[in-house]
Amino acid sequence: MLQVRNAAASSGRRSGRGRLADRRAVVLALLLASCATPLPPTGGPPDRTPPALTDSEPAAGAVNVTAHTVRLTFSEHVDQASLARALSVTPEFDRPPVFKWKGRRVEITFPDTLRANTTYILTMDNTLRDLHSVALKQPITLAFSTGPEINRGRLAGQVVEALRGEGVAGFDVYAYAAPDSTAPSVLPERPAYRTQTDERGRFQFEYMSREPFFVIALRDRNRNRQPDPPEPFAVPPRPVLRADSTAPDDGLRWLVTVRDTLPPELRRIRTLSSRRVVLRFADPVRLARADTAGWVLRDSLTSRPVALHGVYMLPDDPRQVFLLTDSLAVAPHLLRPGAVTDSSGNPVPPGPYAFTPAAAADTVALRFLGFLPDGDPTPLPPTAWPGIRFNQSLATPRLQALVAVHDSTDTPPAVTFTTDDGTAYRLHLTPRPDRPFSVSVDGRPLDDTLYTRTYTPLTAEDLGELSGHALADDTTGTLIVELFPAEARTGEAVQTTRTDTTGYFIFRNLPRDARYRFRAFLDRNGNGRWDGGLIRPYTPAEPLTWHADLPAIRARWEQEAPDTLRVR
Repeated sequence: MLQVRNAAASSGRRSGRGRLADRRAVVLALLLASCATPLPPTGGPPDRTPPALTDSEPAAGAVNVTAHTVRLTFSEHVDQASLARALSVTPEFDRPPVFKWKGRRVEITFPDTLRANTTYILTMDNTLRDLHSVALKQPITLAFSTGPEINRGRLAGQVVEALRGEGVAGFDVYAYAAPDSTAPSVLPERPAYRTQTDERGRFQFEYMSREPFFVIALRDRNRNRQPDPPEPFAVPPRPVLRADSTAPDDGLRWLVTVRDTLPPELRRIRTLSSRRVVLRFADPVRLARADTAGWVLRDSLTSRPVALHGVYMLPDDPRQVFLLTDSLAVAPHLLRPGAVTDSSGNPVPPGPYAFTPAAAADTVALRFLGFLPDGDPTPLPPTAWPGIRFNQSLATPRLQALVAVHDSTDTPPAVTFTTDDGTAYRLHLTPRPDRPFSVSVDGRPLDDTLYTRTYTPLTAEDLGELSGHALADDTTGTLIVELFPAEARTGEAVQTTRTDTTGYFIFRNLPRDARYRFRAFLDRNGNGRWDGGLIRPYTPAEPLTWHADLPAIRARWEQEAPDTLRVR
């Protein structure tokens, strides 16, 4: 008002009609502001509190409900679109409900008449968020009954990842009725109940009918309520679980796994030059063999085979595979890939795939990229090997010409090379040195530099052992124990062993002060690796357990885990 008065004074006395118009404009602006879509306020401390349900009509647990409209009041303004995504209603309607908003309150009108004597459950999952994008930490559940009684069945559990046993947030959990007390051979189009895991991976169904259910967990990325490869999933520890009104068995664990049966998709083939071809895949792949065995390349006009000299991948993009070839004519060619698979072991389809090479000369020069392991040299444990990396694949004679190993003996160890990707090569030394040795790469043909790194092998004075006991509740398989670095969240085990008849196991040659964790599982199918089971046909995950509270390695000592690993 002060600004309006000053503006009038600067322009002289105004008529009564003008002042009335000013007042009407102010009132209109205030009305428009009150009706506008709520916006997050600016300034102040950041909002980290998720919205909460403060009131509902009907109330939670109400019976004999006849209205087909529900009114919800939240503790703050919520993102309206997020509620439409987050809300699910059980039993489900064929059409979505209608939302009518007024501030923090929403009126939800169902598209059809409610069934008689039925418990309805409204679940708002973790995608519900406020105007600052702060999402729920665990789902909100509201239930009411159209009859005189409300269902009281409950089921609970936890979804955990398989490497460390940590809970996984945001997994959808679906319960399907299993009236014959067996896992369904085909999942129904819609689950009977749905919820989500909280930030610790826990979930709980409430207000269920008291009957048997088949319960799966799913990272349902496409929201179709079906387990599609390669979506992570978890099967129940038992095929059928019964909802009960007593305290649920929340000690049950669903172990997350991935089963991808789709082959890698080859998106594109292009030539970087007349001697270098790159294959681009839709997802990360790997070389089952880092050589040219199985690869076939032909000029499709002459049917003349083209020699392949190398296949390799670069660490910065696992979706690309490179080929080194003889000079290619600018004409259509056909390629049949060799041993390329995805992370689940599915091979690329055999093709053939057509492409036309470019005429450009190959200007990529061979470069030495560094020693392995990456970073500063560290004492080399007995389980590790020295390594080198180039920017492309090399034939063994060329490697032997560029690489030399020197130690303090008159006879240096013999060297053989292995590689997984065609650019990083492990050096296998026979005999393995027990004292410092150096590896040299003669870069002078490449860049006038001689590269050298000295490796210091750990000796018995630097190594210790870690042991323990593991027991299983049944004898339908072999107990396998894996050793992982304490902080590892991905990757393969450092060592793997089996228990003896008493359950005892031991890991040897471990560097002093290193910290590890155990994972033990019952290998029921005898393939030597943990398997997470199947939804269809139902196959339970192999029993699994973890042990993280292990002592640091002491040199020349056998450290024993304080507790027995029990696989149930």
